[in-house]
Amino acid sequence: MNKFYSIVLLILFGACATPVVRNDASIGFAITKHDFGMVPFKKEAACTFEFSNTGKSALVISDVKTSCGCTVPEWPQKPILPGEKGLLKIRYDAAFPGVFHKTVEVIYNGTGSPVTLEIYGEVEYL
Repeated sequence: MNKFYSIVLLILFGACATPVVRNDASIGFAITKHDFGMVPFKKEAACTFEFSNTGKSALVISDVKTSCGCTVPEWPQKPILPGEKGLLKIRYDAAFPGVFHKTVEVIYNGTGSPVTLEIYGEVEYL
């Protein structure tokens, strides 16, 4: 019986020691769409989306999902405090010629999550 209570106490202690991430943060992007225009074939194109924490608690971006493996995101791994700004970088691998349109979902600790960003353009033909 003592073993049972010890396990329960360890579980409760672990749950209490876990940091709490509030879900009332808010994110505001300066722009939500980026037009690359004409992109050279087999060249990487990159853009940056600037955002700010417009909420009252720390903003934590937990994941960024893209609609294609040719689109790679980079985002801040640390919490963004209220009023602070951050950058979300998107790299696009122009491996196939033609028109492209990709979406990027930003998942964060707020009620408006996720936010969808868009990139588009055209990879030139050879």
